[in-house]
Amino acid sequence: MRRYFFDIHDGYEVIDRTGRKLSSFEAAKSEAMSIASGHASDPKMLDTDGGAIIVVIRDGPGNELCTIRLMFSIDTARS
Repeated sequence: MRRYFFDIHDGYEVIDRTGRKLSSFEAAKSEAMSIASGHASDPKMLDTDGGAIIVVIRDGPGNELCTIRLMFSIDTARS
């Protein structure tokens, strides 16, 4: 099993120093999507008019494998 690290950027930067052992890169992508959607489901994590949640998958220091971006916006109707 390979160790993957998941750095989170959502207005704050959280660098994963522990990582998780997963069976494949596909499993790591699934984990990153789960992390992003978990942040999106928490209203405290969202800006008032939109933004992005970014999860970077690494397999070691400085070795980025993939970036998952969850973009969102809130458009208010104008009268």
